[in-house]
Amino acid sequence: MPRQVRYWGVSETLSPRPPRRRRRWLLGIVKLTVILFAAFAGGFAAFVTTLPTRPREAPLADAIVVLTGGDDRIDAALSLLETGHGSRLLISGLHEATSRAALRAQHPNSNAAFDCCVDLGWYAQNTPGNAAEAAQWAKAKGFRSVIVVTASYHMPRALLELGSQMEGIALIPYPIMPGALTRAGAWRDPATLKLMAGEYVKYIAAQARIGGGKLIAMTGL
Repeated sequence: MPRQVRYWGVSETLSPRPPRRRRRWLLGIVKLTVILFAAFAGGFAAFVTTLPTRPREAPLADAIVVLTGGDDRIDAALSLLETGHGSRLLISGLHEATSRAALRAQHPNSNAAFDCCVDLGWYAQNTPGNAAEAAQWAKAKGFRSVIVVTASYHMPRALLELGSQMEGIALIPYPIMPGALTRAGAWRDPATLKLMAGEYVKYIAAQARIGGGKLIAMTGL
């Protein structure tokens, strides 16, 4: 109940103190929030500082898969194909309006590669879709090793998703560093931090989904 106190001739009504149990509950919520934030910040820092970098020497594999999202990725994948680092290339996740003729026009120096060794995938609309599309393609053609080309910040999630559907197939990362991350002051740009934080959240979600699926499969729940 509210209580009145009087000091220096002034009367004032004081609100009742919150119960001790309620204070402990609020304190517990604050502590949990701090712990979760610290865990997220620490995990995010580790994610950013351990992003894969392009190897000094291009790897060799049976084939190459590039996940669309930037012309620089397709350029790099075509270069790997044309220099003999894989026998065939899948461009996964193309927009339905993107035709083979349009891709040829965008990469006029790669007509020979398009004639013989480039397959196009329009099915995938996200990274799990890329994994399903690439897995079906690689298994149908009997490939045992595949170079994966995508942006450096996307590579951890891409390998996680592809690996979950391509067991027995070696995945070799060939990350592309986007210009947005290499320009001066990129890491002080809120847009860059938002992009990276968003990718980190997607990576955690993918880990939880794939790990949960494996646990259910193992336990038969």
